[in-house]
Amino acid sequence: MAKRVIRLTEQELSKVLSDILKMTGVFGGDKNKELKKTNDDSSLESEDSPLENISEKGQQLLSNPSFKEHLKEISQEIGVSENSIIKLMQHESGLNPDAKNSIGCVGLIQFCPDTRGGSTKTIDGTSYNLNDLQKNVVQQLQAIKEFWSKGKRDGKIKNAKDLYVYNFFPVAAGKSDDYVLQTKGLSAEKIARANPVFNKTLGRPIDTPLTVGDLGDYYQMKGMV
Repeated sequence: MAKRVIRLTEQELSKVLSDILKMTGVFGGDKNKELKKTNDDSSLESEDSPLENISEKGQQLLSNPSFKEHLKEISQEIGVSENSIIKLMQHESGLNPDAKNSIGCVGLIQFCPDTRGGSTKTIDGTSYNLNDLQKNVVQQLQAIKEFWSKGKRDGKIKNAKDLYVYNFFPVAAGKSDDYVLQTKGLSAEKIARANPVFNKTLGRPIDTPLTVGDLGDYYQMKGMV
């Protein structure tokens, strides 16, 4: 029996090839979209998830060209995503550069005075007036870059979790999960009581000593890492 030869026009051949590629998921088609979604879901980290509950003041800051430029520089300098940095700022200050707490900590990441009741913050040998930082967002962002850059140089900041720990308790950043937050002058219980939000969120007595692992659990529960 003679074989039948089917000749296709260039347009028909192109359509056949396109249909085959779609069926195999190589190009276009629902299957390819589903495959891409699966891959994205498996590799996507929570630090890159959408930001939520941004205040009007926070929205204004995020749309400020100068802030965007400095944020990009900081992100590239320390190797942590812009989204993770914004989450930290949102957690610490609600993205309000004018924020000031009851013990005098100011700004987007809540720089605290060197001494209780003081008005200066020393970063890598440079002394900053906290009142000036609070009123000058550009200077504040420059100080943030210096502060975190030192942590990066010292090997303490390698990822988003390290950054969050470093911002709260610099000496603990990069330590093992069982490292307890304490100093020669402050007991672990006193530090925990002074920062009750961690143990409250973790569902424990507020004077329970905090570890690096506890901080990681807290930030994960908050959707930051």
